[in-house]
Amino acid sequence: MIKWGVGLLVGLSLAGLLARCNLSGAAGQNSQPPLPLPPTGPVLRLALLSPTTGELATFGRALRSGSILAFDEWNNQGGVLARRIEWTIYEADCDFEAAQQAVQQALDDGLDFLIGPLCSEAAIAAAAAVETKGALLIAPTATHPLVTVDGQGRTRPTVFRVSTVFQAQGEAAARFAIESLSIRRAALLIDPHDDYSATLGESFAAELAAQGGQIVYQGNFTPADTDFTPALQAAGAAGAELLYLPTPVSVVNRVAGQMSQLRQSGSLRLTLLGSDSWHSADLDRTAAAGSYFTTHFFLDDQQPPTQQWAETYKASYAVAPDTLAFLGYEAATVLLEAVQQAGTLDVESVAKTLAQGHFEGVTGPLTFDPQHNPLRPVPVVQVKDGQLIFAGYINSSRK
Repeated sequence: MIKWGVGLLVGLSLAGLLARCNLSGAAGQNSQPPLPLPPTGPVLRLALLSPTTGELATFGRALRSGSILAFDEWNNQGGVLARRIEWTIYEADCDFEAAQQAVQQALDDGLDFLIGPLCSEAAIAAAAAVETKGALLIAPTATHPLVTVDGQGRTRPTVFRVSTVFQAQGEAAARFAIESLSIRRAALLIDPHDDYSATLGESFAAELAAQGGQIVYQGNFTPADTDFTPALQAAGAAGAELLYLPTPVSVVNRVAGQMSQLRQSGSLRLTLLGSDSWHSADLDRTAAAGSYFTTHFFLDDQQPPTQQWAETYKASYAVAPDTLAFLGYEAATVLLEAVQQAGTLDVESVAKTLAQGHFEGVTGPLTFDPQHNPLRPVPVVQVKDGQLIFAGYINSSRK
């Protein structure tokens, strides 16, 4: 199974299941409160590909809730191109073949615009299918390169994603180290056999060098390792000011705990910097105090647009939005705005508008690079006094 994209699910609890459904958005299900009637007349039909049953059902519900909020907002404003937006939910978990079947059913039903699926393996299957049939897909959460680029390195013309890819996140972390922390000598600790850890580490190191910094020490580990003191001491001896640690939160806690002990003894002074895998309820905030990490979405950024959107979401669903809800909303909003800008439902024209257009996301401007990955500000979070504190945004420089 393809491992990419797991970081987006870290820290989200599985609490309840949705019944299997394949429903038009006009049907309504108690998943959102009643809203004013949408405009009447012609319709734009969309497909939502997500899990509705099993252990991933809660994740699928959060993703759909974000998209459905966007649909409701557009319908309340008259729809897109004077068309009411309707949607159908197709069961698609993280299985390759199941995703193929879900996409094929949506295409057979005459739907040209699709959002989803949740995981990279399913999204790769969906991407290949829509490309063959000339439909358009926006993957909200999938992070594997082969979602938007095929095996020959060619960008899929009608497939886009809105989640920040690993490379962009690693690059943003390097720029944060230099621009915000004034640190140029860094150490790197990764699991070279894990795609997530290795890709983030490689992109961090490359961007750090491009910005005039350097990796003065690189250590490798395996998931079974428990003693990181020798690696931490080696990093300190090499003159590192910062340790970049793109690893699972279980490893983060072990490293942070041992670093805290070394700090107390006065033998080590390193700033820890991590990735979105840290954005978890399991993070030991005491051990990780003073550390930073990049992520996809941070609710408490205090920017008026983010807070306004969060309040709207809470008013609709009685819960605060999470990262999946944010990405589901962004995917739907960007798609509908592209249709509006294109002035047509022609798939090729809408895809061209997505590739070349400028959009306003919840957290700031959003465009796409040549591989159809999003260029948007990356939030950075600080661990301080047992709390997660917004530290700022780092603009993406990927072209």
